[in-house]
Amino acid sequence: MSKKIILAAICIASISVLTTGCLTTTQKGAAVGTGAGAALGAGIGALTGSPAMGAAIGAGAGALGGALVGDHLDKKRETAEKAQMERQLEMERKSSSGEGKNYIEGHYEYVKKRKWVDTSKKERIFVEERMEGDRRIEGHYEDRNVPSGYWQEYEEKVWIPEHYE
Repeated sequence: MSKKIILAAICIASISVLTTGCLTTTQKGAAVGTGAGAALGAGIGALTGSPAMGAAIGAGAGALGGALVGDHLDKKRETAEKAQMERQLEMERKSSSGEGKNYIEGHYEYVKKRKWVDTSKKERIFVEERMEGDRRIEGHYEDRNVPSGYWQEYEEKVWIPEHYE
């Protein structure tokens, strides 16, 4: 008989842990505390001779303890979120007023650039006499383009106007 009660308490604890998906942290803490307290209470109660009474007392104590822990975690999270929002508002206030930004005066900078240097050339090639279908094409010279080139890197002096960074 006591094994059935212990098994039931373990099942209740498992169900309470697995069904805490859409609850607040306080509610999750109470559910987990209830299940764990019932299981622990049933185990202790079985040793003392009254597993049902132990499970009931353990469930109550676990629910209270779990709810207190969950509530503490909720308040801690809310405090952290509020502090984060205040930091963001302060940064936005500073950025819109120009405060907190670095002022950079106008100056020259050297910027690396690249350009394509075309070194293509025309080459004169002799094409031998040949037959295309029933037409005879005599030997002749053709001009063909030989593409080539390279990238040339250079620095250019550029004026940067004054600005905030």
